[in-house]
Amino acid sequence: MTDLDDVVRALFQPSDSEPAPRVRSVERISDGALHVDYHDPGHVYLVTVRRVPRIRLPLERPVPVGVVGGVQAELVQVSVANHIEVTLDAEPGPARETSLRDYLSSYGQWEERTAHATPPPQWPAEQFRRIAVEVSDDVDTPYRLVSGQLGGTGSESTVQWGFRPPPPAAARRLTLTFTSPDGPLAKIDLPLPLYESEHP
Repeated sequence: MTDLDDVVRALFQPSDSEPAPRVRSVERISDGALHVDYHDPGHVYLVTVRRVPRIRLPLERPVPVGVVGGVQAELVQVSVANHIEVTLDAEPGPARETSLRDYLSSYGQWEERTAHATPPPQWPAEQFRRIAVEVSDDVDTPYRLVSGQLGGTGSESTVQWGFRPPPPAAARRLTLTFTSPDGPLAKIDLPLPLYESEHP
């Protein structure tokens, strides 16, 4: 588990590849509150770091949400923290294996070329970016897509989207709507946990 000291180091200590920051001092005032001073005569900073639980919404099993290029995409996880994470993966089976095998073959051929005049073949999960995802709830919160991420080695068919804001405390149900180029629209309702939101 990542603790507060790890977070502070990540926020305020640059990596070897980053330029040296301005001279500053960082002092922990209390658990989660930091005094940050860049020695500007006009001001200092009070930085608050708060740990937010990541809550997985109940999915009994992967749910089919669309087809792209003959490969069935499944919703495999939805979690809520200070944002909403929606994760898709390819349905296990022949279509997924063929897609991965074709990618590995194409990538191997691309890698053998001495001059890479063309970009490498698309990662298998790239195709699932063609599935449009909308998030809504029962109190009409306007959610927006803020990030997207593809899986790595061993999760080549995984894609994850991030939406903000987090659900408000009054929301009781989250609705995910998926529109794919080669399949029917899919709509999934999930219950939201009862919790006191501390988000602004």
